[in-house]
Amino acid sequence: MKKRMFTIVALFALIVQVSPLLAENTIVTSFDPFSNNPTPGVWYENDIRTGGSADIIDLTGTGGDLENNQPLPIGAAKLTTDFSDAAKAEVGVANNYGKSADIFSTLSITYSYHKASNSGQNISAAPSLKLTFYKSVCEDPSSANDCYGTLVYEPYWNGGDPATDEWTEVTIDQNNGLFWWTGGFGQPNSAGGPPLWTLAQWFGYFSSDFDEADLILVSVGVGSYNRGQIGYFDDVRISHSFGDSFNESYDFEPAPQFESLGECVSTLIEDHCFGLTGKDRANCNLEQQTTCFGLFDIK
Repeated sequence: MKKRMFTIVALFALIVQVSPLLAENTIVTSFDPFSNNPTPGVWYENDIRTGGSADIIDLTGTGGDLENNQPLPIGAAKLTTDFSDAAKAEVGVANNYGKSADIFSTLSITYSYHKASNSGQNISAAPSLKLTFYKSVCEDPSSANDCYGTLVYEPYWNGGDPATDEWTEVTIDQNNGLFWWTGGFGQPNSAGGPPLWTLAQWFGYFSSDFDEADLILVSVGVGSYNRGQIGYFDDVRISHSFGDSFNESYDFEPAPQFESLGECVSTLIEDHCFGLTGKDRANCNLEQQTTCFGLFDIK
């Protein structure tokens, strides 16, 4: 497989000056279009190819596990591919996450995904997580002047064919989660397969340049060669405790369809909290209010 290299120098120059922000449950209502200079902290379409799509949808009324066990109401990101091999749908969030040598020991990334049934689909595919690293200057000869690459976590390589029609939560840290590599820092492209190693294991195999490489992009995607995918994801959390630490979480919700905050709160409470009593009712009410505050950008 060939690595897809966008204008990484421009991206790095933009985000390296941005200090990590501390935030809780940032509401994402849309994806910015592809850009060689994506806005740090803003999700964008970093790799959408013909036959692929990325949207944020309301799951209300969809029923089943998709709606009833969604990690955060009421929406989720939706990624699809048609039945062509070229189709791909990938979205990501660029930022100055820190240098690998500094953050790997405490890096934690969590996301929830849902693979929907679809006749004729690739049964092994599901929304995957990707971590992209970059260093502006290669100094170690063993890097072979390639100091850019992506570690890819695929559910298939972490337990076999993913379950369909149910939500699955994944938490990855230095010792949990197996990745393949797209090539760079002295290691070849493993072309979607073995070797499959944890973050800690990969760290020991890269050239010395990787110590100073920055994690600049976290992305979630399906494809290519993953036909007929209907995948959802939500509740993405990225954190590490190095230095000033980093702690971001993202809730993917449809754009507000309510005329006022009050209408949003009353509607969501009626839709999601009906029949609950006592503490369950109070917790549900608070959850719906918090969702509405996010949708209307009220801090």
